[in-house]
Order: sequence, then structure tokens, then C-alpha cells
Amino acid sequence: MEILNPWAFALLPIALLPFWLKSHQGKMYTWLEMMPADQFSDRANLAVKVITSLLLASIVVALASPRGHDEKLQRAGKGAQTVMVIDRSVSMDHPFAGDSSGHAAEMKSGAARRLITQFIDSRPDDMMGVVGFTNAALYGIKITTNRDAIHAAIDAATSPSLSQTNIGAGLTEGVGLFDKIQSSGSRAIILLSDGAGKLSPRVKFLLSERLKSRKLSIYWIMLREPGEPSIYSKEVYAEDRVPNSIQLHQYFQSLNLKYKAYEADNPETLQSAIKDIDASEKKAIKYSETIAGYDYSRIFIILALILGVILLMIKNLRVHE
Repeated sequence: MEILNPWAFALLPIALLPFWLKSHQGKMYTWLEMMPADQFSDRANLAVKVITSLLLASIVVALASPRGHDEKLQRAGKGAQTVMVIDRSVSMDHPFAGDSSGHAAEMKSGAARRLITQFIDSRPDDMMGVVGFTNAALYGIKITTNRDAIHAAIDAATSPSLSQTNIGAGLTEGVGLFDKIQSSGSRAIILLSDGAGKLSPRVKFLLSERLKSRKLSIYWIMLREPGEPSIYSKEVYAEDRVPNSIQLHQYFQSLNLKYKAYEADNPETLQSAIKDIDASEKKAIKYSETIAGYDYSRIFIILALILGVILLMIKNLRVHE
């Protein structure tokens, strides 16, 4: 058993207060010998003191927060260890480039949040981490099986931030999450962005070393901005005029890792890309899950509540003559 707040036991002496303090209730008599012995009242008074003492002790123990030891269970299933690296620039709150209906369209960030949430819920055996990025990496959640934590991180990572896109920082942070967990089968980085910042030669070298050493698969879902050239464009550009998105695509291809890119112009193509990734990353996976120890403070809180009710009942007893 573990005690989260051992300092609370310093308050235990207050449980002796009912025996130390004397009640001043009752009537005054000039001669006590005229009063008959009342063993029932004496026992009732002692019982009230004991109950009050136990109530105070229960509150103190509850404050100390005793809990059982955490338990690690080995799980097995089909899935992957995945890190979502999500663009948080303000442009993610723009409509899709392929929407020409003229009506209010679903924003890229809203569609990403909705479809990624469905993706997460459809893969109960996956271990997932989340990283957002704008001008710098924004840590979301470590690689975990805790679905509530993952959902909260996705909500944060699909919220708007600054108008900058530092993909290098986001990818570097995302790859680093794999260092904190043992490899278990399939491992992948899923990059979701609507643009591509320029990577410096130093960042390219460091990133390629880390991606290769961890043998990570790479999936890039490119949410095209209006007027953004396709990463599959056959157009020939001058060396200093190659669009950043095409440069990033060529960089990923040069790593000789499992890599696949998708271009999404609307929610339907985004959903199709996520479904394809879902089908590609389903392999046997083993992982350990930590089960939190039982919180014994609940028992003492309930005990204190019951003792308090008993005291109220005794307090309202009346003897009618």
C-alpha cells in the first residue's frame, strides 16, 4: 500500500479531542448524591465520544490518500504504436481547397478532429501519442493507451495557434516520443498539415538519423491550401523555387523508409486517407498497461459519512418524562 499524503497523519491527535473536551450540557444540581446512577447515559456518552473519535480519524486517513500498488498487465492485439504530428497553424481553420459550394464548409481542423477521433476509437489496441506544432513543437501526450488523455490531446492539437508551420520541430518532437517506450511491432508517424515549412540541412540530417534508427513508417496527409501545387506535380522548378511541400515529399522519399503521402482537398478524401492508414497499420502488438491501485480513501470517506449520520441521529434523540 502507498500513502500519497503522509503528512496528514500528523493530524491524527485530533481524534482524541472528544475524550479531552468535556461537555457542559445538562442541568446543575447542588448535591450529586440526590441523582441516581445512570449507567445507560454514561455508556451513551462514551459511545458518542468513540464515534466522534472514529469519524475524525477516518477523515484524517482519507486525507492521507492510501492506495494499493499499481499493477502492470500485458496486453496483446492488432494495431501499432503511432504518433500524430498535427499542424496547429491558423490556416487549419480555413475551408478545404476543394470546396467550391459557396456554402459554409467544414473547417480543416474540425474535420481532422472528427475523423482522427473516429480513427482512435476504431483502434482499441493502439498506443498513441500526440504532438502539435506551429513555430515550435507543442507537446500533447506521450504514447499511451489512455483514450481520454488522447482525445484531450487531439482537441488541443486541432485548436488554432500561430500562423507559422515548423514541421521540423514537430517531427523531431514526435520521433522523440518513441524513445520513452519499448518497441512493440509496428511504429508510425502520421503527419497532418496544410503546408510544409523549409527544413534546414542540419534538421534533415538529424531527423533522418532518428527516423532510420527507430525504423518508423511515415504517413503524410497534406491538406492542400487553395493555389498550393500538388506534391505529385510533374512541373519542373528552378532549384531555388521548388515549393516547400514538394521538397518535403522528396525528402521523405529519399529516406528509404515505408512512406506514403496523401492529398486531401475535402473531408471525403481526408477520411479515405485515414482509412487507408488504418488498413496498413494493423499488425500484432504487445504492450503493458498500468492499472492504478485501488483508492482506499473512498472507504474512509464513506465510513466518516455513516458515522456522521449516526451522530446526528443520537443528537436528536429525546427522552420525554
